[in-house]
Amino acid sequence: MGLDACDGDGNMYSKEDIQAMLDSMNVSDVLKIMSQICYEKAEILRSDWQDIETARAWEKVGRAVGKIKIKTELY
Repeated sequence: MGLDACDGDGNMYSKEDIQAMLDSMNVSDVLKIMSQICYEKAEILRSDWQDIETARAWEKVGRAVGKIKIKTELY
């Protein structure tokens, strides 16, 4: 079973592709981007799909990732 990921355009990224991207960044930057993506996804769900419940779940994930980001900056 592979660990491939698909973007919104149908392009596939392998585990190695994602690892290479992560290797080029520090953990704090990766978490910041992930948190922003979660909030953007929540906004799209709320405004385009009127899916408040799922939007709240993505905001919760964004907050959790943001907290992890803050903790990584302390080290």
